[in-house]
Order: sequence, then structure tokens, then C-alpha cells
Amino acid sequence: MYFDNKERVIGKVVSINSEKFGIELLKGIKNFNINGFDDIHYFAQLNSYVVIPYQNYYIVCEVISIREKDESNYQTSKEQELNKILSNKYFDVYPLGTIKDNKFEFGVSVFPTLYSDVLYIKDEELDIIFNISNIEEKVDENNTKLNSLSIGKSAIFKDYDIKININKFFGSHSAILGNTGSGKSCTIASMLQQLFKKKNFSATGATFIIFDTNGEYKQAFENLKIENSDIDIYYISLNDEKNPFYLPHHFMNIEEWELLLQASEKAQLPILRSALQIASLLTKSKKDNKYFYIIDHIKAISIKLILDGDGNETYKSSKITTILRAFETDTFSLKTENISEKLKIQFGRMNNIEEVKKITEKFIKSNIKLFESTSLEPFDFYLLEEALELAILYEEAHGNNQIRNYCASLLTRFKTIKQREDFSFIKNKNEINIEDYLFEFLGIDKDNFTKKTQITIIDLNEVEDEIIEIISSVFTRILFDFLKKQKYRNIFPINLILEEAHRYIAYDSKRTFLRASQIFDRVAKEGRKYGLFLMISSQRPSELSKTVLSQCNNFIVHRIQNPDDLLHIRQMTPHISDTILKKLPSIPTQHALIFGNAVNIPALFKVNEANPLPRSDNNEISKNWFVKKNKDYKLLFEK
Repeated sequence: MYFDNKERVIGKVVSINSEKFGIELLKGIKNFNINGFDDIHYFAQLNSYVVIPYQNYYIVCEVISIREKDESNYQTSKEQELNKILSNKYFDVYPLGTIKDNKFEFGVSVFPTLYSDVLYIKDEELDIIFNISNIEEKVDENNTKLNSLSIGKSAIFKDYDIKININKFFGSHSAILGNTGSGKSCTIASMLQQLFKKKNFSATGATFIIFDTNGEYKQAFENLKIENSDIDIYYISLNDEKNPFYLPHHFMNIEEWELLLQASEKAQLPILRSALQIASLLTKSKKDNKYFYIIDHIKAISIKLILDGDGNETYKSSKITTILRAFETDTFSLKTENISEKLKIQFGRMNNIEEVKKITEKFIKSNIKLFESTSLEPFDFYLLEEALELAILYEEAHGNNQIRNYCASLLTRFKTIKQREDFSFIKNKNEINIEDYLFEFLGIDKDNFTKKTQITIIDLNEVEDEIIEIISSVFTRILFDFLKKQKYRNIFPINLILEEAHRYIAYDSKRTFLRASQIFDRVAKEGRKYGLFLMISSQRPSELSKTVLSQCNNFIVHRIQNPDDLLHIRQMTPHISDTILKKLPSIPTQHALIFGNAVNIPALFKVNEANPLPRSDNNEISKNWFVKKNKDYKLLFEK
């Protein structure tokens, strides 16, 4: 115990359990403050700290309740004043961690004994708890790097910044939670603005990709390059006429096509798999001027299967006629070698069946291999409809006469997507490879492999949830696969910021269109190994994937009042006490509670002001209501 401890004693431990300690103040302390040798110390403010010496370290505790026990019944004002001084005063504290050898460690494994001294906390101990040292570290004679980042001021200890450990916060998954309007986007914008304020050896190696579902962040970072010339942003939107966002359809894997077209597993999925491979063959053959060879080849195989199969010849003739009419080409049609005459039925028989076989076999090419590839090759989006028809034809030729009826919804779904303008982002630019595509979003100059930008904003405002799901899930999957293939791991960290995450990373996969949470569950479990980290922002944590939320190591929680959301946070973060959770419904705007491995201790803090703010202002109803009569609203609604 240090020599000044006796001067700092304010009370004794009078009760102990596994969750909290009861403290009785010394007699004579009037207003829960004491004159120390260095200052006046206010020690019994809710959420403030006290320390309890134990062996060679201090147990740091948070004040969670204060009460006074009045055992007397004095009548005069002087007697009442005396009673306040003499009455027993108590407060309860929650153990947070320990200070030993000038280091703070969160969590308590030992407990004090009854009647242990309780001390007010000193500034030096707060310095240790809030980790004010080692903010910057020299990397060479001229340059420094940040180890921690200030994100706001303590709501209890006004002189102390709340800082996050950069490695532990941005090097793991995190969640920014809170009701709508509580300040989530401002918190994210403020953190990134603060990070990129450092000039001279700036964080030019950082890569943040924001799925901006509300169109908020362009405004927040528009001055970034002006304030720090080393930093730049890349902004792209689906609605940009000059450079719209695109995601080539051939980047999608078979499972994503299955989900996009809502293909049933038993009947439709095999057809879809065949069609995707046929589409690749058709696209390749079109470049080689052999487009019709593929169609004729599939027709010929199907016709041969029909001719060799069961069934009467009237049915066979009718079926073959339908195929040749539906998939007519200049090289193989009903006119070819007068095949229409050879298909005619006389007295219930096809008299020239052998000649039909000989004609058909001419179009079967031994060098064309159907359905042998295990991966998808780039293909023309608009050829997939014909490929689906050919795949159905091929299956019908094998005797599955009901397959067309079973696949009607699959065809309808594709035709709908083909016609919808909001799906135009997947229908073009099928020549680009994945590496060149991703370099654009990662801010890498593909000619000299240097970083051009540090923040990429993908503006997804004004689009439907199903579009957001497709973009977020497919983009994240190809990015994750790309990182997994790299020779060196964890030297190019990427942080994905997912706004309104509950809309596409849902706990109940049936609620979402594409079951996008599947890839995010994988990234949550495995992304750390490859340098891909998620920052989840949501107003409904109870609707988020449990897997994703449970893998978050850091939480910044704004005001949350929904009981389901509070319970969900409690279930997903068992190390958080009920005391901390009880604070969440009453947190004021621009304030938040942070806890996790990036901070020494859970702390309520006022978030640094974002400047500029994201485009998420509250509507000033009174100002917008009380205006001059006949106000012109033309500018508001002009496109």
C-alpha cells in the first residue's frame, strides 16, 4: 500500500458478493466530497470510480448507487443538519479491473476482505485507466504512427479523452448500435475524420469501404483531401450517369445465382447449373463465330435422345418438329435436307426415322463438352434466357416431360430481372476481371500498385433492399475470396462499414431476399485471418445475425430503448453487466457507451463532433411548417 493511502480513505467495505461491494462512508463526510492534499475530490458521483487496495494492487470500482440511512428523528433545522453529518451513508460499487505496476487490467479475479479501506481515485490512476500514454510511436527519425485514437471526451471525467486502441478496434469486428437519430453515422464519420487528420506520415495504407444505404457519407468526407492532401476518397453511385456502380453478373457463383433466381433445390437448381454452363459456351462460341454450332449440337443431342427413347413415333415427330421450330438456325432447321418431310407420320409410323438420325448426327460435335466445367466462365447476361430454354430442352429429351412446368417460375424470375432497370448494374461490363475490378474499390493504381484512395463510398441510397443484399453479399464474397488467394496475409487490412446492417444481415435468413448473411457469417468467423474486418451499424441489433454480432469484439452503443434489442445485446455480450445495460435507454444524443477489447474499461463518452456532418440531419418541423404563404417548392422537387 502506498504511503498516501491513509490520507485518501473515504470508507470501508461492509458487504461483498460476486457482482458488487457495499461501502459505508466514514462518519463526518457531509457532501460526498473530501479535501485531499492535492484537491477536492468528489467520489460518490454515479459512474465515477473509487479504488480498494488489495495486496500490491488496487481494485478499481464504479459507483452504481448511493443512499443514506437515517436512524434518528430530529425536529429542528440544526438537528436535521447534524443528522445529515452523523447519519450513515452508503454506496454500492461494481468491480471493473485492477491497477498493478502502473498498468490497468480489465476484470477482477480476487475480492477484498470485509472492512478493507476504500480510497478516492487520483488523477495518476485515471491516467493509467484511460491510457493517456503511448498515443504516438516513432517509426524512424522523422515519422510517427498512431497507436490510439481519441473518439470523444469522458462524460464523467471531463478532462479525459476516450481513446481506442487502433490495432484492437480496426483489427477486429465492431458494432455501432443505437436508435435512429442517436448519432451512429456521426460517430463513424467522426472517427474516420479524426484518423485522417494526422498529416506527415498519414494513414495512407488504410482502406475503408462504406455501404452507404442512406447517402450520408459523401458530405462528411468532401473536405478530406483539402485538409490532408495525402488522403482521398472514391465515391460511386448506382444513379451516377457518367460512372455508375456496376457488379458484373459473371462474378456471381452458382449459389448466388440460385438465390437470385430463387431456384428450388430439386427441380430448378440442376437446370440452372446446366444453363449457366451453356451460357458460357454460347458466349465463347459467339466470339469464335461458332454460336450456332453450340445450339445445333444441343438440338442434335436432344433429338437423338428422343429418337432413341421410348414413346410412339407420332409423339417423337411432334417433339422434334417443335424443337427445330423453336430453336431454328440457318444450318439446322425443318428445311435442312427436307427433314420436315422425313418427320411426317404415315399410318402411325415415321417412315424415314433412320434418315432423320443420320441428318441429326452430323450436328453432334465430339469436341464440344457440355456440363464438364466446375467453374463459371464469363457470359453474356442476355444469353442466359436462351441457355435456360436449351437446358430445359436437354432435360426433356431425357424423358422429364414435366420439367418445363417445374421451371416456369425460374424463367419468369429471370425475365423479370432482365426487364427491371434497377438490375442494370449486373448486366454489363462482362470483360473486366475480378482483380482489376477490386483494385478500383481498394484504391490501388493497377499500373504501379500504389494507393490512390483510402475511403470508398458505395452510395446505395434509393435502391431496394434486394439490390443492397445482392451488392453487399456478392461484393463481400469476391473480396473475401480475393484476399484468401493472396500469397501474404494480413498486410493489407480492409474495413467494411455496413450501414443499416439489419436490412441485409438478418438473424432470420427467410426475411432477406438473397440470404446475404451467409457470407457475412463467414467473414465474421474467418475474416480476421485474411485482414477483412466488419464494422456493423444498426438500429435493430435484435434483427442482426447472431453469428456476426457475437464475433464483434468492440461495441459503441448509443441510446437503445427497445427491450428486444437490449436483451439481444445482453445475450450476445455476456461480459457486459446489467449495470452497463441499464444505462443504454437514457444515453443522450451524441453520447455513447463503448466497451470491448479496444478500450481498457467500459466508458460513457461524448462523441467528437463530426465536421462536416453526415447528411443525416433531423427535420426541423416547426421551421418547415411556419413559412410564408405560397412558398415556391419548385427547387425541392426538381430532378
